[in-house]
Amino acid sequence: MTLEIRPVTHEELDEFYRVPSIVFGNYTGQPRDPNATGNVLPEWSLCAFEDGKLATTYAAYPFTMRLNGAPAPAAGVTWVGTLPWFRRRGHLRAIMEADFKRRYEQREQPLAILLASIAGIYQRYGYAVVSSRYRYSIDPQWINFAPSVPTAAGRWREASRDELPLLKQLYKDFVTPRNGYLHRGMPMWEGRVLATVPGAWDGQYGPSLLALYEENGEPLGYLAYAAKSFDAHPEGSGPGQRLTVRDYVYKTPAAYRAMWDFLRHFDLVVRVIVDPAPIDDPAFDIMLDPRELHATRHDHLLGRIIDVERTLPLRPYGEGRVVFEVVDTMCPWNADRWAVEAGPEGSAVSRTRETPHLTMDISALAQLLFGTVSPTQAVRIGRAEAAPGAPMALWDAMWRTAYAPFCPDGF
Repeated sequence: MTLEIRPVTHEELDEFYRVPSIVFGNYTGQPRDPNATGNVLPEWSLCAFEDGKLATTYAAYPFTMRLNGAPAPAAGVTWVGTLPWFRRRGHLRAIMEADFKRRYEQREQPLAILLASIAGIYQRYGYAVVSSRYRYSIDPQWINFAPSVPTAAGRWREASRDELPLLKQLYKDFVTPRNGYLHRGMPMWEGRVLATVPGAWDGQYGPSLLALYEENGEPLGYLAYAAKSFDAHPEGSGPGQRLTVRDYVYKTPAAYRAMWDFLRHFDLVVRVIVDPAPIDDPAFDIMLDPRELHATRHDHLLGRIIDVERTLPLRPYGEGRVVFEVVDTMCPWNADRWAVEAGPEGSAVSRTRETPHLTMDISALAQLLFGTVSPTQAVRIGRAEAAPGAPMALWDAMWRTAYAPFCPDGF
C-alpha cells in the first residue's frame, strides 16, 4: 500500500464530495451542485489517497470566530470521512498530523474547531468538547413568563431580504462580546439563516421567514424561522405544525422575552423547536414552566490548539501571571512549560523553566481557553493537576469568560 496526503484538484472535487455523502448516508449518485452552500476550494482540502484512490476526505474553512470577545482565526474542519473499505488504517491520523504540522510551520490558523458526528473520534487527536448546546421543544400554550420588571412596548414586523444588511449589523453587535460565534460570510447567511440555496441547513422546511423586533423604531433583535405541517395531532385532527427557529439575536432582555411572546401566538403550531441554544440562554430563567422546554443538552463544538504560543494571546484575560505545563504527543512543539502574563494592555505567552502551577493535556487547555470549565473545575474533575499551593483563585479570575462558549452555525 502507498499512502499520499495531498489536497484534491478541481477535477477530483466530485469524488471528494462523494466520499462524505456515502459516509453520512445521503448518497444520491448525482454530482454535488456547484452552487451549493458549503462548497470548498481545493486548497482548503487535505486528503488521503491509497494506491492512487481517494480514501479519506478532510477540509477546513478559514474562519474568524469570537474568543471571549476578541476576533481569532480558526480552521473550521469539515467534510471528514473515510470510505468503508479504507477504514482502520490510520488515514485520518496521518492527515491530522500533516495538517497540524503545516499550520504550525506556515503560521496558518493556530486553532482548529469542528462539529463532530462522534466526539470520541477527535478527542484522540487532542480535540476537546469546548461547548454544549440545548435543544428546546415546547408547546406554545406553555410559553408563559415568570414575574419581571416592566419593559417597554415593542412590535414585530416582517423583514425583507433587502434588509439583510440590518440583520448582519444586529448579528455583529450581538456576537462582538461573545464567545465561539463565527464571523459569517454570505454562504452562511444563505445556508443557515435564510435557507435559500441548494444544500441549505434544514432546507426541507423551505426558506426562512424573517421577523424584526423594534422599540420606538429602533431595531433590537431578529428571528429567522420556518413552519411546516409535520406532527400529527394527538386526537388525529387539529393543528399539527412544527415551527423551527433557525437563528435569533437580541440586544436587550426585553427583546429576548419578546421573541418568546411572539412564538406563543402561532395557533396552528404544536411544537416550537429551538436547536441549538447556548447553555447560558435565558429561557430557563424567564419561563413560568421551564420544564415544558423539554430541554436536552448535547456536546457541540470541539476545539484543538495547534500552536499554544500563537493561540493563547488571541483572547482577553483577567490581570495576573500563571505558569503551566502542557502534554501534547501529537504536536510536540506545544509540549513545554508556559507562562501567561496579562494586564490592561493585553497578554503575552512565553516558554519558561519555572515550576508549573498546573499540568494538563492539550485538550484540557482548550477547555480553559474557551471557558468551558474553570481551572478549579478542571482540577476537581481530573482534567488538570495542581501543584501544592497553586493560586487557583488567580487562575479562575484570569481565565473567566463573559459568556459561555457557543456556535450556532453548522459547517
